Amino acid sequence: MSVKRALLPYMPDSAMAQYRLRRELFRARFGLRQASAPTEVNIEVLADRDRSRRWLLATGDTCRTIDPSALGLPAREFVTIPEGADVDEAARLLGRPGVDAAVVARVEAPTWTDRTAGLLAKPTAIVTSQVVVDEVGGLPDGADPLPGLLARITDAGYRIGLIPTIVESIDADRRDPITGNAVVILAAVPLHDVGGGSRGAQIALELVRRGYHVTYVNRYPTYEDVDLGLRYIHPRLEQVGFTRFNADLLAERCVDGGGLIIVEIPDPGYEPSLTSLRDAGWDAVFDIIDDWSDPALGGEWYEPDFENGLITSADAVVASASDLVGRADHAGRTGAALVPNAVNEAVFSGDSGIRPPDLPDGPLIGYHGSLYGDWFDWDGLRAVARANPDATVILIGEARGVPKDVPHNVVFLGLKAQGDLPAYLSRLDVGLVPFTVTPTTHAVSPLKVFEYLACGVPVAAPPLRALEGVDGVVLNTDLVAAVAEARSGPKPDRDVALREHSWGARLQDLFDATGKALAEAAGPAVKIARRPVVHYRWSTRRISR
Repeated sequence: MSVKRALLPYMPDSAMAQYRLRRELFRARFGLRQASAPTEVNIEVLADRDRSRRWLLATGDTCRTIDPSALGLPAREFVTIPEGADVDEAARLLGRPGVDAAVVARVEAPTWTDRTAGLLAKPTAIVTSQVVVDEVGGLPDGADPLPGLLARITDAGYRIGLIPTIVESIDADRRDPITGNAVVILAAVPLHDVGGGSRGAQIALELVRRGYHVTYVNRYPTYEDVDLGLRYIHPRLEQVGFTRFNADLLAERCVDGGGLIIVEIPDPGYEPSLTSLRDAGWDAVFDIIDDWSDPALGGEWYEPDFENGLITSADAVVASASDLVGRADHAGRTGAALVPNAVNEAVFSGDSGIRPPDLPDGPLIGYHGSLYGDWFDWDGLRAVARANPDATVILIGEARGVPKDVPHNVVFLGLKAQGDLPAYLSRLDVGLVPFTVTPTTHAVSPLKVFEYLACGVPVAAPPLRALEGVDGVVLNTDLVAAVAEARSGPKPDRDVALREHSWGARLQDLFDATGKALAEAAGPAVKIARRPVVHYRWSTRRISR
């Protein structure tokens, strides 16, 4: 297992896809559970010495154990739910640094058969601060608010202290009613993955701001080496791991009937959930965001027949790039709507903030995003760095498998949360899109382009069809020439970029394609909770004290 963990960061994307598929097939064959959303939460488990190792070996990546004898810290102010519960031990646990909520719960026994399974718990009492309760939207409605409150706390990413009573099985499904407009997003990775900068995450946040109840389902857990510490909190926002998602129950919870399904990834694993919701009267829109036939993207889970079936059977089809509109046409679905990526107005319309201390002085040429994959043009990046010795080329992203022979003026700054990007991007002279020109990259609508423009930064990119006609973007097969033209040319108008490329405008196009009316903004935005950034080493990510 440790050897596998050590090798994972260096595996090619196609090999990684095969590994994940075989793991999924094994789990499906033997009825094993997959990692779910709570594995993203740091959990402190009260376990004596005899049980400690079993907990560490058999539970999720960030599970740790505490010897009960170590609980000598004084309790801070707390509230008990239900009021008056006998939770003295939990109160002491709450006094540990970093523990935001102590949970007395019946817990499903750790298993040796699936070492990535998350903890399933049915709480009998929760000890926390009133601040935490208020930040997650208060107590859920219903006779027993504890399961819903625990779900809100874990989805928000707070660190949990657990006092367990072992039972054989747990029903952990949420049952609080949903009123108003409901949307389900069937996505790939968790909402907070790569700092919340994915298309599905942005659509979810904008819909919640407009009063929709959004259930965001992630098919896979995050595989980043860095947890940026971001969690998104709102009473109308649920994040559910694939194996915990109960489509039939969700449909029953919707008081006002059916809703809208946005399919972000054509993974056949979603077929049962999609069928259940559509049978319950929900409409489905297939959002084509990538060329999934590329092995680096879809791997061996990709089934052309399933995607083509989605294209022909969905109530509406939208696509993020013109080449993907053509893909829908080829599959027999004419009239797919073009809905490119956009920019988060709430993040990029304000003051860029204080200059980050890790940002070099002098002229800056920059890129943010993934730094791995065959599509990344390292040769073009090297050429840009060498042709601009007066400037520093900054790279923001997970530096995994990066070549060592880069020029001295290339600086890696690591992953950054989306909310931190304006402070970096607004100080660039040029924003880069260093992609090779392939069918896969022609089918990409780079979200980063619209974020550069919203910061008043010109963009240099190869001649990708998805970027043709976008004001402020210089296209050239020679990336060095594109950078030179962008550096010497006018700055894009930030206000125009924000207005033309907002998620509000894009969602209007998406809803127009469905024939549904898009609700106006109706309340507060999602609260972003921050906790310390955690850098994981693959060899120690599972067991950490």
